[in-house]
Amino acid sequence: MNHLNDPHLVPLRPAMDAPPPCPVCGALEVEVRSVVFPGIHIMAESYCRSCGAEYFQDLPVGFAVDHPSAIDKRSGSILDPKAHLDWLQGPLARAYGAPDHAEIRIERIVFRECKRVVVLNSLDFLYGHVLLKLYNAAHYLARYPELGLVLIVPRMFRWLVPKGTAEVWTVDLGLGRMQGWYPSIDRYIQEQLDGYEEVHLGRAYAHPEFASIDIALFTGGSPFPLKEFNTRAPHITFVAREDRLWYAAPAHKFIHKVLGRMGPLRPMGGFFIGAQDRLMRRTMRTIRRSMPRATFSVVGLGHSGGMAGLAEDLRTTRMSEEVERSWVKVYAQSQLVVGVHGSNMLLPTAHAAGCIEILPYDRYGNLLQDISVRWHDRMQSFLYRFVDEFATPQDIARHAVAMFKEIDNFHRTHCESGFHADPQHHD
Repeated sequence: MNHLNDPHLVPLRPAMDAPPPCPVCGALEVEVRSVVFPGIHIMAESYCRSCGAEYFQDLPVGFAVDHPSAIDKRSGSILDPKAHLDWLQGPLARAYGAPDHAEIRIERIVFRECKRVVVLNSLDFLYGHVLLKLYNAAHYLARYPELGLVLIVPRMFRWLVPKGTAEVWTVDLGLGRMQGWYPSIDRYIQEQLDGYEEVHLGRAYAHPEFASIDIALFTGGSPFPLKEFNTRAPHITFVAREDRLWYAAPAHKFIHKVLGRMGPLRPMGGFFIGAQDRLMRRTMRTIRRSMPRATFSVVGLGHSGGMAGLAEDLRTTRMSEEVERSWVKVYAQSQLVVGVHGSNMLLPTAHAAGCIEILPYDRYGNLLQDISVRWHDRMQSFLYRFVDEFATPQDIARHAVAMFKEIDNFHRTHCESGFHADPQHHD
């Protein structure tokens, strides 16, 4: 199959697409001398024959699809300051200016030998960013069976490599160090690429369409079946964080943030973690008054305890593959998951039928970015609820009870009745 001009692939070998105009003078006389893989970014080392500029420029992969960066090779400065994003280009410029020459261990596992491949780089410094890039793998496996999929993943994501992947290159580097510029990673990848006849890069879209993805490819766990929403006993899982809390009132949030900046008083922050536990307990008790059969779980990176026998408390301060797999089983048994906005909601919503998300005011611009939307139709609006960051336990409980009470009628009137372009997409 000819993949020329395929919008979802970035060709590297045997030939690349024509490079974009020079970011300095706008001329088209640009020569790509090499492609480098220093970590998160994949960049073309380029030379402009018109103005003489030498620079590195992002290939359109990951966040660079929408926010490409270019760095002056000599000065290390970002060449388009008008497009500057502090969280993206700031770390890139600092890393380029001080490359990390540590030898980063990379393990290559070959499941299937291929000479024609698509390489999907999921490296990033945030958990959610890695997972969202990794989700792209499902689309490449389904749409490009003639190309072997090569995944580059941080070690902690090795367990999520989907079935059907041809190769996985596991980078032994913590997320906290992932923003560096690593010549050793580049050297390793260059050596591997020499063994292929045809190489493309996967786009690694930052927010891929999820509803057609089978999450079982990644986790091995089948998601909660919508048709059993009301035939199974109600189970709701709370996803609790200690670094981003559900607050009872604006004053609580303000005081907690102030204490967080005051070293000697920082331990008092435990009061607010306890307050979050109290909010969850009150929510569970309120739901139980309307649904006595309801059961609950609590997961998250933090200290367990304090649920007073109301819920199975699976929180832990030490993450591992075994812990994440056990949490996945709980998500898949849950009609609903409840939690504060963040990457902590991606895997829960990929497995549960729906969610109630507590959305902080400063995250309104990130709406839905942390939701693995499973539904193509109006069930999206019904099953994904967003509430104020200071929502009360009664607010959460009202939504949860209404979802159990009204789902059958809603699905019948909004999804089963009428004309549907694709009737097969209903669970």
